[in-house]
Amino acid sequence: MIQINFSSALTSVFSEYTSTEELKSAANAICAQVNDAYKARFAEIANKTKTASKPATAPAAPAKPEAKAKREKTAKTKSAEALKTETKAKTAGDTDTLVAITDLAAIKKLGLSFVKYNDRCWVLRGDTKPLRKILKEQFKGVFNSYLSGGEGWVIKTANVDECAKALGIKLPKVA
Repeated sequence: MIQINFSSALTSVFSEYTSTEELKSAANAICAQVNDAYKARFAEIANKTKTASKPATAPAAPAKPEAKAKREKTAKTKSAEALKTETKAKTAGDTDTLVAITDLAAIKKLGLSFVKYNDRCWVLRGDTKPLRKILKEQFKGVFNSYLSGGEGWVIKTANVDECAKALGIKLPKVA
């Protein structure tokens, strides 16, 4: 995977804004542009694979004996190939919609809530999938589907205040 570092460019762009509302608006506009470019490129690639998988309109050539040998495969090979195509189908159909951390209206719709898990960490529950990159990279969160009380993102107590403030969520008072 290619990683692109936009931090220096974004720093110079964001330094032009003086109010938080202007800054949020600019960040949301950038996220929208990236999302639009992603969707357009995704559609392009998806259309290429669809046209590449369609057979040509040329007349069909007679079957060769080698083709029969390719059809005769063991059950193990068939199941392995089925797994590969199933995995490819899942990843190709998995369209990611990410939410900008500055889009507080969209974040409110996700129904997020913090729960104190133990002395060392908190759990963020709700529809967290659109925020997973931010939770992992910025707040050092770890997703765990086997927590008591249900799945969620485990965030260390040291990072939970910053995370809650950025997401616009109030932390519950702990007795």
